[in-house]
Amino acid sequence: MGAFLDKPKTEKTNHIGNGRDYRYVVASMQGWRIDMEDAHTVEIQITNSPPFETWSFFAVFDGHAGRRAAFHSAENLLQTILETDEFQKLAVELNSNGHEMTEKCQQYIKDGMRTGFLQLDAAMDESNSDEKERSGTTAICAIMTSDNIFVANLGDSRGVISRTDNDIFATEDHKPYLEKERERILKAGGSVMIQRVNGSLAVSRALGDYEYKSVPGLCPTEQLVSPEPDVYVLNRNKETDEFLILACDGIYDVLENDKLCELVRSRLQATEDLKQATNQVLDVCLSMGSRDNMTMILVLFEGAPTFDPEKAEKEKEWLREADDKLDGIIRGLEPNQADADLVMSMLRREGFEELPLPGGLHLARTLVDLKLKRMEVPENEIIERQTNGGDVSAGSPSSN
Repeated sequence: MGAFLDKPKTEKTNHIGNGRDYRYVVASMQGWRIDMEDAHTVEIQITNSPPFETWSFFAVFDGHAGRRAAFHSAENLLQTILETDEFQKLAVELNSNGHEMTEKCQQYIKDGMRTGFLQLDAAMDESNSDEKERSGTTAICAIMTSDNIFVANLGDSRGVISRTDNDIFATEDHKPYLEKERERILKAGGSVMIQRVNGSLAVSRALGDYEYKSVPGLCPTEQLVSPEPDVYVLNRNKETDEFLILACDGIYDVLENDKLCELVRSRLQATEDLKQATNQVLDVCLSMGSRDNMTMILVLFEGAPTFDPEKAEKEKEWLREADDKLDGIIRGLEPNQADADLVMSMLRREGFEELPLPGGLHLARTLVDLKLKRMEVPENEIIERQTNGGDVSAGSPSSN
């Protein structure tokens, strides 16, 4: 069996909630991959006591070669950061200065996040000393205070902040072909072939991946694959901040930062249902050709786009037309031919007018998956569900 399924698993897992001055939603989907190796963490309060009780933590982990590194990191990264010497000093400083976020405090946070990554990586290696752990994970996380957002990234998962003044912040991926990464890899005796570490690993920084961290005489940050994150500090602005996205590369493989922000913005204007909005983003990425697991955390600030009834009605009208067109296409197929990619291709070939919104024709993918799922349900089961008041046309299963 290869690395991919015969057809993607499009069921979504969702989680939604509210913080002091924000809303958030998590959406994840296995997609074409045989296993789901993504993990995530959301903590509205990183502790229950001062000075951190009003701070929040969000993180996405994109595992590879197994799920252990990603799931272990999701369970332990925040606590490891909080236990660093830097955060112990930070707590003392904030409690003594009336919780004022000084430059000194900001530096404690940046240093503490970096130290937390290094300590977690070392501890995970020691816990598996008898058998070298082969799995690894990228990480993108954010600590959010009332005044700042501290973003740490490791690998090619990415954090993006959209603002109303068309200013977009984005973290920089850690890829082996980038000069600063390539230089470290070569100094450690490795190579960069086909844009991968030793021709194999597609990221140059990660947690785990210990087979790339065993060069004698080199510290962890000098190894072929480094566990050291880049840490950014950004000032929050209630006037311009729209939303924060933390997501794995399954999304960025097919969407550039600006296009992703445009798509999210259009989904927020088209529906008041945050789960539906984020699930549509995943479906669009799948339709655009993403073959990876997908996980996205969307944090909405006070300046986030709001529901626009006029735009929503225009989209509903387009979807009704697409629904009729899809019925004709699917009726002409044998059950064993019913493939979402084929149906989308036929819809495109028939010249169906694209919706003039980010995502375009790919916005019909959710509808296609829904129709094909209905075809998989036996007719007697449909009758039974309808008799019992069920709805077989409900969207993809989700859990809270």
